[in-house]
Amino acid sequence: MIKRIEFVTRRTDVPAGRFPAVWRHVAAGAVDAPPGVRPSRVAVCTTLPDLTGPEPRHDGLAVEWFADAGHLRRFEGWLGGPGGLSRRADRVADPVRSPVLVTEESVMRGSGWLDRRWRDGGEKLKHMAVAVRAAGLTPAEFSERWRGHSGRVGGSQGGQQGGQAAIPDLVKGLAYVQNHPLPRVAWPYDAVNEVYFDDVAGLRARIEWFRENLPGPVRGDLFRESWFLAVREEVLSA
Repeated sequence: MIKRIEFVTRRTDVPAGRFPAVWRHVAAGAVDAPPGVRPSRVAVCTTLPDLTGPEPRHDGLAVEWFADAGHLRRFEGWLGGPGGLSRRADRVADPVRSPVLVTEESVMRGSGWLDRRWRDGGEKLKHMAVAVRAAGLTPAEFSERWRGHSGRVGGSQGGQQGGQAAIPDLVKGLAYVQNHPLPRVAWPYDAVNEVYFDDVAGLRARIEWFRENLPGPVRGDLFRESWFLAVREEVLSA
């Protein structure tokens, strides 16, 4: 399934406390798209500063799923037309720091849990990693190697002595999703993953494990840059 991920960094004139409600209203505009254009699923995320850090790179995300490339094109056409103007994030987003990524979703673990999550709706918590590929890797080379990187952290290949550590089961979460950008344009990010949790305790345990075992940015022969976001995700339509 194709997934459109809109990262949003709030404008300086939008108070942090007001942003979540305003951003939810903006993201919900996708649900108003006409039949055949409307995304198959829409979710809105807001960053949790107390877990991510006081100055997160992005304050929120909108995530939309599409059956195929034609479905996405129809939505993008609507989004740029008169009927879709209310969906645009200009009122709350800094356009320079609010990129969009179109990806192929790959569920690596927990597909049954995710099926129930989409069916039941509501809110869940996610630990997200965003990364840029190492110099010298093509997007296709990076994508192939990243799939084999699942369950480990560190920038190099070849076990913990080469810079990797296995993630313990206790902090692996309930589902793990990789998002691989489609080969369409030069995207700002090359990797986005999502690890789901039911409660703050599980999310916090993962964050603390990463702080202890990966205190600095991941770099090496796979990633040039990486960082994390802790977010609350709400399903708006499914």
